[in-house]
Amino acid sequence: MLEQSVDFFVLFVNDHRFWGYAILFVAMVLEGEVFLIVAGMLVSLEAFDGKDVLLVALVGVVSGNVMWYNLGAKLNDARLTKGILRRAEKIMIFFLPEFRANPFKSIFFSKFIYGANRATVIMSGVLHIPFKLFFKAEFLASIVWVALYFEIGYFFGYAAVNTTHKVGQLALMALLFMIAFILIQKFITHQYERHERKKLEKNNNTQR
Repeated sequence: MLEQSVDFFVLFVNDHRFWGYAILFVAMVLEGEVFLIVAGMLVSLEAFDGKDVLLVALVGVVSGNVMWYNLGAKLNDARLTKGILRRAEKIMIFFLPEFRANPFKSIFFSKFIYGANRATVIMSGVLHIPFKLFFKAEFLASIVWVALYFEIGYFFGYAAVNTTHKVGQLALMALLFMIAFILIQKFITHQYERHERKKLEKNNNTQR
């Protein structure tokens, strides 16, 4: 299988598009950017349709946003989830300290901060941020987010397929790319955390 050509792989995926789109939808509900990047790669190989992927991904992301928002509203009344909510609030306040003053801006940018979006969406429900405001911010952010990660996958797939036509080599390149991409995300988040800590320490020292 791994020694087969990319054409064989494309035909196989093409014959199972429905299940591929179903997996993509579920992954988007759970916020799986890796799956969206892979879908972009498959579009570059013409195994998936670009318009279908963008539509499925956007509907999945928006559905997930609404689900986590409503979950946050319900968790607020459950005693067993107080610890989860405290952690979510801590993450949100650390990355987006101006959330209460400017929820629209905070919700929008949380989509692009690794590890912050889920906590922000849940806390939006907990704090009863007006749904219309929440939905507008997340919807606009989701459009940009889906387009960005789709393009990353598409252009990587295009470059990779021009390098090799072996499925095994292509899969290895994709795996290494994913690992590198996740590490870069974590590095950027770490640098952002350091910046926020220094700013917080500076503000605390100024107030003393």
